[in-house]
Amino acid sequence: MHTPEQLDAIRRLNDAARQHPGTASIVNVTRGFHALPDVDRFAALAGIIGFTRFDRDNDPYGEHDFGAVSRLATGRWTQDRPNDDKAIAQTVFWKVDYYDPSLTYGSEAPWDAERTKRVLTIMLASEY
Repeated sequence: MHTPEQLDAIRRLNDAARQHPGTASIVNVTRGFHALPDVDRFAALAGIIGFTRFDRDNDPYGEHDFGAVSRLATGRWTQDRPNDDKAIAQTVFWKVDYYDPSLTYGSEAPWDAERTKRVLTIMLASEY
C-alpha cells in the first residue's frame, strides 16, 4: 500500500501523463484505435485528455490510471456511461502503466518521476 503522499504523487503524475500524452508519457495506441477515422480518433483523444470521471469502478486504488470514453450512436463522444448499452457505438479504453527507466521492468516507485516512466496505452474496448 502507498502512503497518502505517494498516492497523491502517483495521481498527479498519471494525470499529467494523460493530459500531456507524448510529453509526460510514452503513448502506445493499438491498430484498432489507429484505424478509427481521424474525427473519432481526435475526439476520443480529447475525451481522454479531459477525463475526470474517476470512481470506484474504474479507479479503485485512487491512482487515476484507467478510464474509458465512448462514442454514442449519435456520434458524440462522452466519458459518461449511458444506462442503455445500445446507445454506445464504440468504447475506447486508456491505461497508464509504470516502468523502470529502461522500460524493462515494472517500476518499484511509481510515485517517483525520476525512477518511473509512464506508458499511456489507448485501445478499443473490443481489443481488450
